[in-house]
Amino acid sequence: MATPMASSQQMSMHEFNRRMLAVPASVGLARDVTEVHLNKWGLAHLARDALLVVSELLTNAVNAAAGQEIGLTVFVLPTVLVIEVSDPAKAAPLKQQPDLEAENGRRLLIVEACSESWGIRSPTDREKTVWALLRIGYRGADRS
Repeated sequence: MATPMASSQQMSMHEFNRRMLAVPASVGLARDVTEVHLNKWGLAHLARDALLVVSELLTNAVNAAAGQEIGLTVFVLPTVLVIEVSDPAKAAPLKQQPDLEAENGRRLLIVEACSESWGIRSPTDREKTVWALLRIGYRGADRS
C-alpha cells in the first residue's frame, strides 16, 4: 500500500491531531483520546490494535525526543485508519529482532503485527513521521 500523505492534505471527515510533550504520561492520554474518537467514528472494532499501535509509536517518540513536542494524528480514509506519530528526532526507529528473554525491542514488531502496513515519511527540517495503516474491515487476527 502507498505511503499516506500528510493528513492536512487528506479529505477525511474523521480526523484528530494532538500535539503533546514527549513524556510517558502523554502515551496513556493519547490512547484515551484515540479510543474516544474510534468509538465516535463507529470503529470500536479497531480499538485493540489501534491503541497498541498508538502506544508503541508514541513510546518510541517519547524515547527519541524526551521533553520535546511530538504529535499524534489519526484519520480515516475510505478503507483504512491512518495513525501518524511525529517527533523532532532525526534518527529513524529501527525494527529489532530481540531474543526471547529481552524485555524490550518489540515496539515496531508489534506495530507490524497489528497493522496492514507501516513506514516512515522522510524527515523534514522539523520532524519525521512514522505511520501505520489499519484496514477498516480488519477484525482481529483474521486478515482475510
